[in-house]
Amino acid sequence: MAHHSLELSTHTYFDVKIQPEAIDYVLASTRTAAASENGSLSGVEYIGHVGELKNHLLYRVSKQQQEPPSHMTTNTQSTPFPSSSLQQGSDWEEQRNQHIVDAISAVQGVIHVDIQIPRQRIKKDEL
Repeated sequence: MAHHSLELSTHTYFDVKIQPEAIDYVLASTRTAAASENGSLSGVEYIGHVGELKNHLLYRVSKQQQEPPSHMTTNTQSTPFPSSSLQQGSDWEEQRNQHIVDAISAVQGVIHVDIQIPRQRIKKDEL
């Protein structure tokens, strides 16, 4: 059983539900898109299956992968409130995440894409 430890502080994870028979095509398509410099999935890496589920694939992208274009971060140096530039960063990150979701969703054989949200995991034996 492959259990992936998620580094949610440094990466954003995507749970991709697919039609099991389309797995080879989905992997090939996402790999190609991730490999091209300006590809729609540039920087996105495939990690493996989600738990025991054969039809769920796990992808991740580094949160520090790419900075927003410089024209989006004008005058951050002179701003006394660094929190505003952080806010800008998360907006940009949300847009990028949505872009990745759209790009993976567009691949034939993909049923649904979820962004993994950090949450407390309750171990089954503690219930």
